[in-house]
Amino acid sequence: MILHDSRTGCLSAMLTTTVSEYMKLVETVYENRGGIEGQRAPLKTKTGIRIRKRMVSDISDGAILPPLVLGGILTEEEFKSVSEMTEPSQLFKLMSTMDSDLISIIDGMQRTTAILEANKNKTILENPLRVELWLAKSINSLIYRMLVLNTGQVPWDMKRQLETIYQPILKEIKKSIPDMDILLLDDSSRRVQASQQQGHKVVELFLAFTSRKINVDIKEKVAEDFARMEASEATAKEDFLKEFIHILGLLNQLDRTFDLYRKDDDSQGRIRGGKDIFTSAPAGIGFVAAASVFIYGPPGFSLDDEKIKNNLSRITDSVNSIVTKIELLNKTDNETIGVFLDLLSLNEKLETRSGKVGDFEREFFMKAFGVLFEYGPELDSLEPCWAAR
Repeated sequence: MILHDSRTGCLSAMLTTTVSEYMKLVETVYENRGGIEGQRAPLKTKTGIRIRKRMVSDISDGAILPPLVLGGILTEEEFKSVSEMTEPSQLFKLMSTMDSDLISIIDGMQRTTAILEANKNKTILENPLRVELWLAKSINSLIYRMLVLNTGQVPWDMKRQLETIYQPILKEIKKSIPDMDILLLDDSSRRVQASQQQGHKVVELFLAFTSRKINVDIKEKVAEDFARMEASEATAKEDFLKEFIHILGLLNQLDRTFDLYRKDDDSQGRIRGGKDIFTSAPAGIGFVAAASVFIYGPPGFSLDDEKIKNNLSRITDSVNSIVTKIELLNKTDNETIGVFLDLLSLNEKLETRSGKVGDFEREFFMKAFGVLFEYGPELDSLEPCWAAR
């Protein structure tokens, strides 16, 4: 039986397949990321290792695992076709023909790893396996399922887990912002120029945007779960991800424009060139958190759609005005851009920090970009932004 989730617009089905058929599908999903073993680090505690070994042993002995949950994004035509299907096996067959980038293991990463280990001798290929499928025509609906099902799970390799769970988001961002280069962990690359962002840091920006807060420390489980809970509510709105991607596009546009100011060999401080501003992780967090609060109001507020639309338009106008001003200055010389950016004031503020460095800088940049969003067209330089805190 195929069920329709009226809350998210997803189609859901449960079926029984074989280890062989399941592995054909998930191995394709992970082919471009170096294999399933690398997705989450092995359990390191004595208790965890013992549980893992027991799971592998149980699988080898023919144990039936809880259902593994797969999600997929369909085109409008595919979704209409699937809506007319009656057998879950038809959905599984359809997923086997889909682009692997559109498929994710929503729940069951460790079980899949254990299955791989138990299958080293190819002795369990025909063992039965229960699989739950979630298919949607909108990425927002699938993200909602991901957030709900992964809330409360203990992270092992946090950066890799984030890239895996939120891979459909990164896929959508790549498609929507083609000039942004998203660097994944397996790329073994660091940001060396504007418009480059590490994948797990983009996810951190997403969590900050959904929570409307700067203190989203994903390394701490409580903070992560809270942000995900907020995201679960927010992503139920159809336009939410589109609004986040729009803000990320503005950040990328500003990043590229700031980069027009090249490093001065005689300059002092950590921020010596325009590119250095968003190389700083707190700057990105501050930007998206400030944007989220500006658009939706502080946490707990629920603004109407028209107000949200107007606020988003105001941010866009402000960023575009800053970009235009810098591009005009670029027609003169590098020094005039430097005067506009006022990195001297920025560095002085960062050097006079108090309390925890990360907390100070995230709050600093959130207030700074809040001023930029509010007064962008009126700014003759970014000095008022850096003076906001």
